[in-house]
Amino acid sequence: MQRFGYRIVDLLAEHFAQMEHGPVGAKADPAQIIPLFDREPSEHGRDPQEILAQLERDVFPNNLHVDHPRFFAFVPGPNNFVSAMADALAAGFNVFNGTWFGGSAAAALELGLIRWLCRVCGLPADAGGLFVSGGSMANLTALVAARHARLNDRIEGAVVYVSDQTHSSDERALRVIGFAPDQLRKIQSDSEFKLPLAHLRLAIGEDRARGLQPFCIIANAAAR
Repeated sequence: MQRFGYRIVDLLAEHFAQMEHGPVGAKADPAQIIPLFDREPSEHGRDPQEILAQLERDVFPNNLHVDHPRFFAFVPGPNNFVSAMADALAAGFNVFNGTWFGGSAAAALELGLIRWLCRVCGLPADAGGLFVSGGSMANLTALVAARHARLNDRIEGAVVYVSDQTHSSDERALRVIGFAPDQLRKIQSDSEFKLPLAHLRLAIGEDRARGLQPFCIIANAAAR
């Protein structure tokens, strides 16, 4: 375990030390990369060092490095060595944080961090929340909470409003929690990519006149 773990730590250290001097990444040719992994599973276990060597050779070089300092495309995910080690600890100790009985210290740590973030953001003392895996799951969780709070989970006739700049995860989340496509109003953004309030008011008025229930407006913001 130590030899294997030390090799992984060495790989990570090399990655963080040398990444900025290399390319942002590469996209592999499907005809070449897919056959490397499209094979029957082995009846016998493989040496972890052999698998690690295959990752080094075939996997790591053939992806975009979203943590590269010159990566400015879609949502970047910069990381660091400490966070990588934290992930290893979280996976290795495998603490169950679903209940206080299963992970009281982990739950207390999460509560403390949430309260700290609430204070940093200037939210009231009774604000709360929880950590999720990423932005898509955060959007899904927020929409489920809004559905419960505003509709008592009854979605018939409810309408959601977005702009054409709203992230695609919101539309997917709405489908997951039961909304039909005709319950989503996608409004064209203006020249500054903002949601035009006049068009929003018009759409809400039209839906109310049809007996529908405007339920949620999903706003999006970005740095300029």
